[in-house]
Amino acid sequence: MNIALHHFSLVSTIVQEGTLTKAAEKLHLTQSALSHQLKELEKELDIPIFYRKGKKLQLSNEGERFLKSAQKILSELTMLETDMHHFKNGETGTLKIITQCYTAYHWLPGIIKNYKKISPGIDIHIVSAATYLPLEYLIKGELDIAIIRNRHNNPAIQYEPLFEDQLFAIVSNEHPLARKRSIKITDFEGEELFFAYNDPATGSVPVIENLLKHNQVKPKNIHRIHYTDAIIELVNANLGISVLADWIVQPYLETKDIRAIKMPPEVAKRTWYAATCRQTPAINNFLECLKLHFTKMRLALDEKESMQPVGSSPQNALVA
Repeated sequence: MNIALHHFSLVSTIVQEGTLTKAAEKLHLTQSALSHQLKELEKELDIPIFYRKGKKLQLSNEGERFLKSAQKILSELTMLETDMHHFKNGETGTLKIITQCYTAYHWLPGIIKNYKKISPGIDIHIVSAATYLPLEYLIKGELDIAIIRNRHNNPAIQYEPLFEDQLFAIVSNEHPLARKRSIKITDFEGEELFFAYNDPATGSVPVIENLLKHNQVKPKNIHRIHYTDAIIELVNANLGISVLADWIVQPYLETKDIRAIKMPPEVAKRTWYAATCRQTPAINNFLECLKLHFTKMRLALDEKESMQPVGSSPQNALVA
């Protein structure tokens, strides 16, 4: 059957309006054009859709069946149009995000809470498989926003600076290094080290490992762990030490028997970026929530460090 969308609309409108004259006005057609389209449809189907009784039209049994499908199809098209409008304007859909290397997302609920005020119809999904290859997932369209450390020269990717972080040595309060105010690279000699996992395919070597090699410091072992929680638990059990960013470790300091100690000056602050490959209202709204959250977070962390009294080292604080 060669049936067009306007045929469904035609039959539905005639039934709603009751006469060809009113239906033609509703569809912005001449009565002659509307009659021609109806005859065209009945010829294509080889059945009568309406029986004519004077100026009125009555649906045939076949027409009743056609109308039933027409109503379903037109209703679905109306919902589709509404959904496409919501997608276009960032009102509904799914936003896929990831944070490079780290698997801790204690910061995310606060962002989602604010984001839902702006875009209540958007669902946030963490694409965990993209943790170690975020840019590849971005380019393939399998990720919308990646929070990353390292920028790559790729014109398809846009980078939005979010915040700076600082690496800290993380030790158990029972570890001998816990008494120190600051950590030197040489302090890692002979230690069990737990680092966040970096996929070898990225060619990225953590800054601490570079410093260890440069200073010829030999830890007992270097363990690369996929999960941040696992690293924290191992350190908490005094099985070794780690190096984590201040914004990642801060919540754990309040619940675990661990301490964060400042690293030497050569461990510079790092800039984190929000990487995207496209701009939509949903993505742009989330970027604004990210920037607001991490700006407040950075200010709060800086305040905690500045309020740390000289010579003191409380258990649940970043030791500056």
